[in-house]
Amino acid sequence: MKDFRTVSFESLFNAELDYENLEIIKNKLAENQLLRCNQLIENTKLTSDRIINSIETYSNNWSYARIGKVEKCTLTLGISELIMNLTPQKVIISEWVKITDKHSSEKGAKFVNGILNSVSNEIE
Repeated sequence: MKDFRTVSFESLFNAELDYENLEIIKNKLAENQLLRCNQLIENTKLTSDRIINSIETYSNNWSYARIGKVEKCTLTLGISELIMNLTPQKVIISEWVKITDKHSSEKGAKFVNGILNSVSNEIE
């Protein structure tokens, strides 16, 4: 069974980063995981401007438009989860970096790791 981060990522990726048309794949999650998934998606919708601003601020020499789709999705959801502050920051960063590495590349994972670390230092 998948976890809420994986399903959130797949849902946002499939929705082409369109929060308004985002549909969660409900049958793939246990009840508690579905709750966390919905919390994460709702928080992402509410804080999307702040999230995009953070990505633009910390993605040195990379415009938001140049960032790959996988990296945009994992950064968006990772920053949203950092803002929620329900899980230790190191765990959040580690999990989103793993998802990036699985769906993108080692360079993409390093990029996401750097930005999420910077954002987590800002949030502390």
